[in-house]
Parts: sequence; C-alpha cells; structure tokens
Amino acid sequence: MGARGAPVLRRDTALLLGYGGILLGAWALWQAYEVRGQTRPFLTKFLPGA
Repeated sequence: MGARGAPVLRRDTALLLGYGGILLGAWALWQAYEVRGQTRPFLTKFLPGA
C-alpha cells in the first residue's frame, strides 16, 4: 500500500508516471529547441534529460 495520502498507491505506477514525465519533458524540450535550430536557455542544461 502507498503512504498515507499518496495519490498513487502502487510504487511501480508512481515510477512509471515519473519516468514517463521526464521522457515526455525531454522530448518536448528537444522539439522546442533542437528540431527548430534554436539555442537552449542556460538553465535547461540542468534539467534531467535535456
């Protein structure tokens, strides 16, 4: 069972959602900057997956 008040009860589901969010965010940043030939802002270099 999950921790008290946790919105996702199963650990594997929470991990899947977390890693999926990181991958989706990395893909969105790639689309926004690399595909369009734009330079990335400095702070995006510290984001996971960027």
